[in-house]
Amino acid sequence: MKDNLTEKQVVEFLKQRQQQLKEELKSIDITIHAIAQKRYIPLNDRMEDEEDDLEDPRRKKKIHKPLEVQPNFNINSKLDYKISYALTKLGSGYREDILDVIHKAQPEIDPYKVEKAVAVRLSYLLKNEFIKAKKYGRSYKYSLITE
Repeated sequence: MKDNLTEKQVVEFLKQRQQQLKEELKSIDITIHAIAQKRYIPLNDRMEDEEDDLEDPRRKKKIHKPLEVQPNFNINSKLDYKISYALTKLGSGYREDILDVIHKAQPEIDPYKVEKAVAVRLSYLLKNEFIKAKKYGRSYKYSLITE
């Protein structure tokens, strides 16, 4: 004997299943917040304005100490300090200027690898406010943060 399901029955089944899943999600949410020792606010009751109150302190933007002036170039130092040295020497400069200073100080390194690494580090340092930059067209002019 075949059961012929109508569209109405399929829709009704899917609505019931949706409700079950919502209740299960709500239960999981309660458990997560209980474990994390936070007050419970259901996901669908949260407002955009309340996000600041509910934000996990571990996720808050950390306040970073800006890069310091580097008067001397050290071949063994991290790339951040080499960038800081270049910016100390230049005052402010574009990525190409920073690369030139690093290449002159350490000519034996592969220019292609350094170019890619410096681009990534500059982006990271700027995003996390270790350095500052001003946009000119499609380029940034980087400088150290002076207080």
